[in-house]
Amino acid sequence: MPAYLRAEVGPCDDDAYLFMDGAPIISLRFNQSRTVQRELEDGSYDYRFMVINSGGWAWAAKVRLLVNGQEIYSVDRNGGSGLYTGPVYDESRQFTIRDSKLVEF
Repeated sequence: MPAYLRAEVGPCDDDAYLFMDGAPIISLRFNQSRTVQRELEDGSYDYRFMVINSGGWAWAAKVRLLVNGQEIYSVDRNGGSGLYTGPVYDESRQFTIRDSKLVEF
């Protein structure tokens, strides 16, 4: 029986991306939300959550990741960037699945 990842992303402002092992699994535009669920085999996984403010001024970053129902990562932040456009939130972490269970995060 595999482990399960549930990713709940959004709403974010302006563009949000969730990557697993370097591959995008969620890509959102302004104020969108999306939830995905994936089966995970035993192993170590890297994830990265990034929000890009393409319009300047305010930004918002919201994500919640669960493995087998256990929360491993949660962010609900917002801020202002003035006229700056570009990455405003960018964080990477890792977790490990062994025997279909979360053993490290």
